[in-house]
Amino acid sequence: MDLHFHNDEYVTPPGSLSQLLSHPYYGDRKCIEIAIFNDHRYAFFFWNKWTQKLINDDSVNYPPSLVTLDWHQDLVYPTDGEKEWLKELDLNNNKDVALYSWANLSNLNDTHILAAAYLNIIGDIYVHCRQGKFESHWEDEYITDRYGNVHTIKKFKKYKDLENHLLSSEKNNVYFDIDLDFFTLNNPLQIGGGSGNYTYLPEKTIKEMLNSDNPLMQWIFQRLQGITIATEPEHTGGLLKSNKLLNLINNIWFKPSLFVSRPGKWDKETQWKHLR
Repeated sequence: MDLHFHNDEYVTPPGSLSQLLSHPYYGDRKCIEIAIFNDHRYAFFFWNKWTQKLINDDSVNYPPSLVTLDWHQDLVYPTDGEKEWLKELDLNNNKDVALYSWANLSNLNDTHILAAAYLNIIGDIYVHCRQGKFESHWEDEYITDRYGNVHTIKKFKKYKDLENHLLSSEKNNVYFDIDLDFFTLNNPLQIGGGSGNYTYLPEKTIKEMLNSDNPLMQWIFQRLQGITIATEPEHTGGLLKSNKLLNLINNIWFKPSLFVSRPGKWDKETQWKHLR
């Protein structure tokens, strides 16, 4: 059976939502998109969509770096066979990239980052995570993309270490990526995540991390080219817990809520709290 699409330009991965917003640093002079979805691998689609637009608009000379918060590292390298598939992918065709994200990236949601790096969709990679039993798991890694560019992969156990590193870096453009399972501490679903019940970062800590006056968030917002959020309720203790965490982020950043649309009344639509 052949699949037919009414308009390929507007095809997105299944169940994903996105919203165009004013920029959190430049305000109405610039806009960015935030994308929310269940399966983390769908971030690949949105990073590519945004990078292709930046390239076509001649806005950047190199792809944005990725800053990601995740319980897992999600750093599985593409196999030789997968590299050949990636080379054949038409990055300017949203339909093809959406289908690839759904059907060809691993349903374990751990191959999307390095697949994107291999195609030079993203630049260097900064992961703040909880997965890593041995010290060797925290060492820097490198991946050479299909064009010969080398991408550095840095992993951080502590938020402050991520902050200190990025604030001293010379990166000019970033994508900010959050997997909501990052906010779990004891996570019995994960290897090495403990047993018993789920436990979570205190709301106070999450608010301090993501608040617009946090030095790292100020740094990210100034350089931001897009936000991706994976809800993955099966890894956060259930749908209600996932929704609660998403709502917390929503309340930290936005008023009114995400996806509030009031045609002709822009002041009643979603806005960044710190820009109101």
